[in-house]
Amino acid sequence: MKHLWRIYLLFLSCMAVGCSDNDTIIIENETTQEGAITLILKGYEDISEGFSVCQPEGFTYPFYIQDQTFHGDVYYFVKSNAERLDAMTEVPAKENNWQQSIDIEEDAAYWAWCAGADRYRYLKFRVIDIEGNNVTIEYVEADAPAGNWNANAGDAYSQEYEMPCLNDSNVFVTHDVDMEGSRILNYALEWNVSKRHANWVAFSFDKTTSADEVSRTDAWEVDPELPSDMQTEEADHKSDGFDKGHLCASEDRVYLKEANEQTFYYSNMSPQLNDFNGGFWRGLEEQVQTWGRSTASETYDKVYVAKGGTLNELLVNFTGTHVSGGTPTTDENGFTIHGLACPASYFMAVLSQKGTEFHAIAFLVPHQEGLTRNPKATDLQHYVVSVDELERKTGIDFFCNLDDATENQVEAESVISDWNW
Repeated sequence: MKHLWRIYLLFLSCMAVGCSDNDTIIIENETTQEGAITLILKGYEDISEGFSVCQPEGFTYPFYIQDQTFHGDVYYFVKSNAERLDAMTEVPAKENNWQQSIDIEEDAAYWAWCAGADRYRYLKFRVIDIEGNNVTIEYVEADAPAGNWNANAGDAYSQEYEMPCLNDSNVFVTHDVDMEGSRILNYALEWNVSKRHANWVAFSFDKTTSADEVSRTDAWEVDPELPSDMQTEEADHKSDGFDKGHLCASEDRVYLKEANEQTFYYSNMSPQLNDFNGGFWRGLEEQVQTWGRSTASETYDKVYVAKGGTLNELLVNFTGTHVSGGTPTTDENGFTIHGLACPASYFMAVLSQKGTEFHAIAFLVPHQEGLTRNPKATDLQHYVVSVDELERKTGIDFFCNLDDATENQVEAESVISDWNW
């Protein structure tokens, strides 16, 4: 397929200078794979002369030219040795030198990996021409590679199904306990240093961890697994008008005294409105705990939970109802009087497993006063979203350790009838 725009430019130049038949140069650039799309990207020499992006259909985010490189905030690139798109048959392994920016070379071919939160997508493209401020490419979407590309590659705990994809700019913390001579994961969190708040917490229910054996311990303590300069403490929550709201709830971990004590680390606390924490949110937690404890009756083998607040969207310029601990307020950036991030919404992503069958559901609830304090199932269902939608809202990649085919299937679901209410 010839590039008509090149022929058109040639025609215009001939009209301007006068071309005879003998002077005509036929420039023929053919796409190298059926279905490939050609596109002119602007911005090679100077973005002030024009700028455009490449955002293929179905891709959440674009990539573009920056400093004579291909660049994308959630893209990674690697150069191919192939000269044609149809010769690029297999996405290179993650261990290859993927990078967020890569030099633009004429006639070079590249792989692109879009690491958008809602779905990983892959692209192959080739530079056809560089002319002035314009770079012409041909591209086609590539099939996802086999296996699990977005799985965590850290220690064994990071590879549990409840874990979201780890963000290298945050600090991954695990808390485990001894059960009959073996260490088992109690819960994990990812600490956001700049927000002084957990990005998420994650844990699972099974026959062991779903047991209800101990009472609430109120064992308030700094998180010993965080560096001292990152630790939050009681003073960070003092007289700010907010509850010290558990992320991993005390009642989520009542199978062992030490397990419950660990839920009282300040790293597991979020500044929550009293009306929210003791009302609607508590009701949603009780529903998820019911699902988790049904592992004892073998309704499920395991129930995996990731919870947190939207650190990418904070509650800004807020003044709430005065309570005994003060009046809850946040500044123009969404931080409390002691500099803790205060989320505008809270979320849960829940995954059930029975044998090889998985189902997922998610909730996104606004952090506000006045929600139903004793929610019924229909009230909870009002805030149901798919995991895919929650990922788009939060920028967090949940359940990344599932194989990609299963992950893509269950994260698109939000089937209320799959769950016992």
